[in-house]
Amino acid sequence: MKVLTTFLQSFADALDSDALPVSRSHAARLRALQASLPPVRPVPAARVPIQEACESELISRHGSSELARSLSELLPHLHITRSKTYLANPPSSEFGDNYGYGIICGPQGGPPALITAPDIAFGLMFLGPRTHYPLHHHPADELYYTVTGPSFWRAGHADWASRGTEAIIHHPSWMPHATLSAERPLVLLYIWEGDLDTDAAFIPDHMPVDAAPPQAGLDLK
Repeated sequence: MKVLTTFLQSFADALDSDALPVSRSHAARLRALQASLPPVRPVPAARVPIQEACESELISRHGSSELARSLSELLPHLHITRSKTYLANPPSSEFGDNYGYGIICGPQGGPPALITAPDIAFGLMFLGPRTHYPLHHHPADELYYTVTGPSFWRAGHADWASRGTEAIIHHPSWMPHATLSAERPLVLLYIWEGDLDTDAAFIPDHMPVDAAPPQAGLDLK
């Protein structure tokens, strides 16, 4: 519980540094959870192939990020998994080995989470180096926080944009969006609110991945 409450405080502090109302709103909800923590449940241990590389990337941020440090301490208690839907129809042959996520808080009946809440879900996502998370959408409103970086993002019909560490990216409900990691593993935190039961779905993309900015240094198929 101490590790979890320390993480919640660090995540809330990071979101409070942003001017977006949605960031401040989520920070307040995290602080409310910290103040009145739901029962913490043990979850079965599970890891994904890219996890060790992402853990090393997190460790490299310990000196400059309290959030990275607190997330590292929380990781051994999380169930890290991969979407069955994505694995059944992966966007590329390498995607399955370069992707994973873990739920810290989520609704009952979903993948194993440390705590449950009916109207908010949050956790982490891993992407391996030079990995394309293709255009997709979902009904939940989503906020990402880049614990490591750099990375590249696009939403709707916009071009790719570069983001560094400690960036906040907001995707309203049903907004199509995609992500590219650069030369290093990428660790992200996410928050969902709204419809937490409907999974994300890949959608056709008018912009090929080779249109990513040259500074991405990517060699993707």
